[in-house]
Amino acid sequence: MLKSILCECAWVASHTKDTRLSITYYRWVKRMGKKKANIALANLILRICYHVLKQRTPYVELGDYYFTKREIDKEKRLIKELQKRGYIVQKEEQAI
Repeated sequence: MLKSILCECAWVASHTKDTRLSITYYRWVKRMGKKKANIALANLILRICYHVLKQRTPYVELGDYYFTKREIDKEKRLIKELQKRGYIVQKEEQAI
């Protein structure tokens, strides 16, 4: 019964705009298809609920900021790794 409720919540969360859950869902759909992505999102919702209840804190929606911060951190880590190996890295802005 819990699985069906979580899947329904995941389906609704996937159709919201600019939330961490919807962005995650659409990233997963590309790789695994709609049904598996829905189950994976239900699993993510369950894990979020567990941590909210365990830590007794309210849920904070991170939105798009969560993924942009993660990409920036990844870029900094990769640049640092290249510099450690002896490469000279210059960051240039791309013209769109």
